[in-house]
Amino acid sequence: MKLVANISRILVGSLFIVSGLIKANDVLGFSYKLEEYFENGALAFRVRNMIGWDSFSLEFLMEHALLLALIMCALEIILGFALLFGTRIKITVFSLLGLTVMFFFLTLHTATCDPTASYNQNTTLSVSSPEYTRMMSRMDEGMPIEIIEENEKDVVFQEKLPVQCVTDCGCFGDAMKGSLGRSLTPWESFNKDLILMILLIPVFLQRHKLKYNSLRDDAIILIPAFVFVGFYSWVFDWYFPLIFTLVGIGGYMALKPLIKSVITQFLPMIFAAIITLGFIYYTYNSLPIRDYRAYAVGKNIPEQMVLPEGAQPDVYENIFFYLNKTTGKVEEFTESNYPWDDKNYEFSDRQTKLIVAGDHPAITDFTMVGEDGNDYAQDYLAEPGYLFLVVAYDLNKTNLTSYKKINTFVDQCNNDGNYIIGLTASLQSEVEKLKQNEGVAIDFFSCDAITLKTIVRANPGVLLLKEGIVVGKWNVNQLPDYEEVKTEYLK
Repeated sequence: MKLVANISRILVGSLFIVSGLIKANDVLGFSYKLEEYFENGALAFRVRNMIGWDSFSLEFLMEHALLLALIMCALEIILGFALLFGTRIKITVFSLLGLTVMFFFLTLHTATCDPTASYNQNTTLSVSSPEYTRMMSRMDEGMPIEIIEENEKDVVFQEKLPVQCVTDCGCFGDAMKGSLGRSLTPWESFNKDLILMILLIPVFLQRHKLKYNSLRDDAIILIPAFVFVGFYSWVFDWYFPLIFTLVGIGGYMALKPLIKSVITQFLPMIFAAIITLGFIYYTYNSLPIRDYRAYAVGKNIPEQMVLPEGAQPDVYENIFFYLNKTTGKVEEFTESNYPWDDKNYEFSDRQTKLIVAGDHPAITDFTMVGEDGNDYAQDYLAEPGYLFLVVAYDLNKTNLTSYKKINTFVDQCNNDGNYIIGLTASLQSEVEKLKQNEGVAIDFFSCDAITLKTIVRANPGVLLLKEGIVVGKWNVNQLPDYEEVKTEYLK
C-alpha cells in the first residue's frame, strides 16, 4: 500500500505544482474565471436547488475573487511540494482533499449546468426607492416579474432569471487551449478531479504511516516527480515549471539538515510559499511570462478573425416537438422521422440543436467602435505604421497615477508621429471625465470588457501593433520609456 501511496504522491504532487503555476502565471485571468462562478445565477443556482434558499448568492465574493485566486493557486503549488517532500503529511493530504473536493463540485456544476433553465430570485424593495420604480416599469413591460408579498412600506418581487452556465472550468487557464488547441470539456474536467480524488485515497489511508522523506525516499519520489513535471511542461509547451520545481527541490535539500522536529518540517513549505508568492507578485505586476491567448506577442489579429481554408462549419439539427392528440404527450422528432400525420399530431415547438461543433475563429469579438457608432477595427489593424493601444477595460478601476506615465508616453509618441489610441468598455461620460481630470489626450474607442480582459491582463495595459501583429505588450507598471521602446521595437 505504501508503494501505491508513493505513486499517488508523485502523480498528484507534480500535477498540482504545474496546475498551480499555470494559474499563478495568470492569476488575474484565474480571478476572472472565479467571478463567473460567483455571478448570481451561476453556482448559486445549484445551491438554491439543494437547500432551498432563494435569497442565497455568492455575489458577495466577487470583490474578493483576486485574493481567492491568489490563495488557491498558491496552495496548489505549496501543497504539491509538501506532498512530494512528505512534510506535515496529515495537514497536506487533508488540505489537498479539501481543494480537490471543491474543484470536484465546481466541475460537476459546470458539466451538468442547463443553460436553458431558470431560477426565481426574490428581492425586497422599499416602495419609496428608485429600484422599486424601475422594477415596476420592468414588470409593466412584460418581464417575468411578479409581486409575491407587499405591505405599506415594502414589496417582495419574484423575478425569473436565466441560469448563468460556466462553459469552461478554467482548470489550466488558457494553457490547454493555447498549446493543444482546445480546453478540457466540462465532463473531462470533472473526470480529472474524480481521478485526483481516487489517487488521494491511498495517501489518505497511509497518512499515519507516511513520514518526512529520507534520502532514499527523495530519490524514489522526487526524481520521477521531476520527470512528470517535464512531461506536463512538454504538453503545455512551457518549461518554466521545470526550473521552478528544480528551485523548490533545491531549497528543500538545502533546508533538509535543519529539519530536526515536527515544527521545522514547515521550513520547506515556507520556502515554497516564498518563491510561489514572489512569482505571483511578478506576473501580477507585469504580465504572464507565458501568454497562451490569441493576443500574445507575435500573433496576427486579422488572421485570427477569419477561418482558415478548409475549416469545418458547425453541424445543426432541427428538433421538432409535436403533441400526440391520442396520448396527450409531446413527442420529439427529427427531420428523418418527422410526423406527417396531421390528424393525430399537432405542432408544439421547434429547436435547433448543435450536433457537431465546427471550427471557429480564435478572435470573434474584437471591435473598435467610435463615438459615431462605426467599427474602425479593420482600418486600424490594416495601418502600415506602428499603432499603440492603451487598453483599460474599466476606467473606474484603474490606478489614476498610472496615467501620468501614460501622458508622458503619449506626448513623446505624438511628437514622433506615431498613432496612440485607447480601448475601453467604459461609458463615454467616464472617458470624458478621465480626459478632464487626468489630462489624457488620446481618443478612446469601445470594445467589450471580456475581450479587453483577454487582450492584456492589466488595467491599463499598452499594446504595440504593426499591421495587426502584436509587436509588444506591457502592464503600465512595467512600461518602458518611449525612447527605449523606440530603440528596441520601432525599427
